Amino acid sequence: MGLPPDEHPGVDINLLGTSEDADLRYPVVAVAVGRVVRAGRHRVWGNVVLVEHPTLAALLGMPYLATQYAHLHDVLVKEGQVVYPGEPVGTIGKGDPTRPLLAHLHFEVRVKELPPDYWPRTRDNIVGAYLDPAAFLRRHYDSARRYYFPNHRYYPGAGAGAVVNLESLTTVHVRAVTQRKEV
Repeated sequence: MGLPPDEHPGVDINLLGTSEDADLRYPVVAVAVGRVVRAGRHRVWGNVVLVEHPTLAALLGMPYLATQYAHLHDVLVKEGQVVYPGEPVGTIGKGDPTRPLLAHLHFEVRVKELPPDYWPRTRDNIVGAYLDPAAFLRRHYDSARRYYFPNHRYYPGAGAGAVVNLESLTTVHVRAVTQRKEV
């Protein structure tokens, strides 16, 4: 969208090896345990989910820590809900429907309490309120827990489906949408 990299408060993520909209509606998962403080629509971001992580903040010696997931197609959580690492919070989307982008996730790590759909506008505001999300993920996200649930859960907002551990050979990720005959 023409922004210099130092004015972009997060990182845009696609699945490795995908292009165009190949990862549209792929699950987006929470990176740490936390409480959903915003789950809804924004005119530019599309659907957003903002999760506060007080336990991780305390462990890291920080007064505040939150992650925001933006440009979502579907929101799979509700405000006030507690989410766990690897639990789906939404699906990859395209952002603003009036000016859609190619499908991707915009991911932020915030160290200051800001409005859910806040845009910092300047590099100085970013430096003071955000962490580098790529470095944060490398250091704190455990991919072995992604999509793991003792049982399965269905998320009707994204079509019927079950999300389970992809690293286990005895379990699979299943998504079925009966309206379009997709299985």
